[in-house]
Amino acid sequence: MRSLLGRSELQGNDDGGQAWRETRNRALDSAKRRCQELALANVSIIFQGEKNFPSQLNDLSNTPHWLFVQGQVDVLSRRSITVVGSRKASQDGVWLTRYVGHCLSEFGAPTVSGLADGIDQEIHSASIQAGVPTIAFLGTGIFTEYPKGSDRLRRTILDNGGAIATEYLIKEGYSAANFVRRNRLQAALGSLLIPTEWAVKSGTAHTVRYAHELSRPIAFLRTPAQPDLSWVPREYVPQNGFFTIPTEQDGFVDFVFRHLNSEPRSKTTQLTLL
Repeated sequence: MRSLLGRSELQGNDDGGQAWRETRNRALDSAKRRCQELALANVSIIFQGEKNFPSQLNDLSNTPHWLFVQGQVDVLSRRSITVVGSRKASQDGVWLTRYVGHCLSEFGAPTVSGLADGIDQEIHSASIQAGVPTIAFLGTGIFTEYPKGSDRLRRTILDNGGAIATEYLIKEGYSAANFVRRNRLQAALGSLLIPTEWAVKSGTAHTVRYAHELSRPIAFLRTPAQPDLSWVPREYVPQNGFFTIPTEQDGFVDFVFRHLNSEPRSKTTQLTLL
């Protein structure tokens, strides 16, 4: 027992039974306070295998054991569209994201993104304007404000029927590894992925790779002013869509509707984390 407890007050205590009871009671009291804190903030904990755990995440080889969800839990089980992109968004990237946002009321599907500066916050805001719920997957604990200044948008997401979700413990901080790992959840939850601005070596590239390994269809977009999409890695070409917007908007809309209304393709490979 002492090897597990490490430098606790139980070490060197002759009355180990009493010390253990006191430690247990403090832990139980702390857990009760945490539960009350979560309940007051409208945060639920849903466990893998429970009815309301989103089945899409079971496609992962490393499905999270639980999710902390603030807001509407049921929105996570709806067919949704993941939209992600650069934190340092260009004018073209913002324009494409807002274009997708203008289509959302027609698609009628929730969106999934990561609350980051740039493209993520653009799609969350566009979703709210379109009257569809939006889901923000965090790379931190549910009570960690990241990025700084995002609290107002978080409240707006919740006030409009959306959800904030994370697999990380309540006040866990951010790290690059956490965000990479978080990206697999964004890719898995959506019925399709739309990366509106990204590069081969970027955080968004991880989400694109996860979507590909999960056989989630991907719609690659560009404006007429941007370079053509020949730079996209060749392995992503089959079964995905490449569209110049607004020139090929009809093809893009058809692509989205087709994959929102069809069953997800079975994955061809097991998802791994680098």
